[in-house]
Amino acid sequence: MESNFELVKITKTITDMLDDHILVCNTEGKIVFANRIMQARLGYQEAELEHKSFWDIVEDRHGDKAKAFIASAAEPSGWERFLLKGQQGIVSLHLKFLLKEEYIYIYGNEKYIEYERIRKKLDVEIANAVKIHKRTLPERLPDTEQISFASLYIPAEELGGDIFDAFRVDHGLLNDYFEQYVCYIADVSGHGLDSAMLAIFVKDTINSFFRLKHIPGQMLSPQEIVDFFVEHYLKEGYPEEYLVCLFMVVFDLKTKELTYCNAGFHICPLLIKDEEHIIELNNGGLPVSTGIHPDLLKYGDSCHHLSPNMTLFIMSDGLPEQQSENGLYQERLKKLITEIYCLKPTQIVEEIHKDFTSFLSYEKIRDDITLVAVKLS
Repeated sequence: MESNFELVKITKTITDMLDDHILVCNTEGKIVFANRIMQARLGYQEAELEHKSFWDIVEDRHGDKAKAFIASAAEPSGWERFLLKGQQGIVSLHLKFLLKEEYIYIYGNEKYIEYERIRKKLDVEIANAVKIHKRTLPERLPDTEQISFASLYIPAEELGGDIFDAFRVDHGLLNDYFEQYVCYIADVSGHGLDSAMLAIFVKDTINSFFRLKHIPGQMLSPQEIVDFFVEHYLKEGYPEEYLVCLFMVVFDLKTKELTYCNAGFHICPLLIKDEEHIIELNNGGLPVSTGIHPDLLKYGDSCHHLSPNMTLFIMSDGLPEQQSENGLYQERLKKLITEIYCLKPTQIVEEIHKDFTSFLSYEKIRDDITLVAVKLS
């Protein structure tokens, strides 16, 4: 065991290495210790401070406030700004007080205060970004006698990099002759502020297609929508490290056709007619990225005939690739889907959410969870 003298030397060396301003007084206010950064900030030598009382260096206007803090210092105080009398003039410091074993510990760190200020500002910005991102998610999905949609969305953090939507295509005066529904899921790499903002760009760009390019009565191609997105994404010049996976599907209830285009989804959507007819929609291309040569970002449409009671499951990889002590959720999910596909989409989503929660146990969600279930009547 080191001697008390050696321990004092070690403790002093450690406190001098810290960025914190540290001052220790007895209960009467006599200064018994000040670390090197506190000495430098006040402009006093160690020997000079040892002959002073804390009350000698507190600016008069803050004397009563300091007494109040010390009186309640049995519990650590919050940060408070104090004016101290330094050798060269008044010094402003944010300080905390703690009373322990007949000594008053006074400490502060202006870098931490700045960090707190930045953190609070960032918290406000993130809270606003969460609100913006939530507003881009659909409040409700189509639910008609012929087709219905339901979704499960769980971001890995406050902000997610997934986005989805489903809506009936507006053909204006020709609506009586067309009944088409578009559904898509986009998965942006990551799940922070930048990914959420990029996900919003995905939705805005798709909306722009229907505002600027779509003509009522015109045949609707998922590939054309994806190509429109790729064109605008490359023009924006996003950093190469970002990847956007986009799955786009159009249900045409008049022609009884399902047409889809897959840009980067490696978890294939499942189209279930019955237990013996489960189709993986596996015709896919590369994810969208400025780091991939544009000639490789070419996609095509694939079609399937729609049949009554057909159910489609579209999901980002966060759900099937979630891990727990039982392994990946993927196989368990596939088995569950074959058991519940005949239910209504809202019931399907509820059952999957309940089962996933049971599977997850106490594991942290590692990636954004997005699932859309679609059922034909």
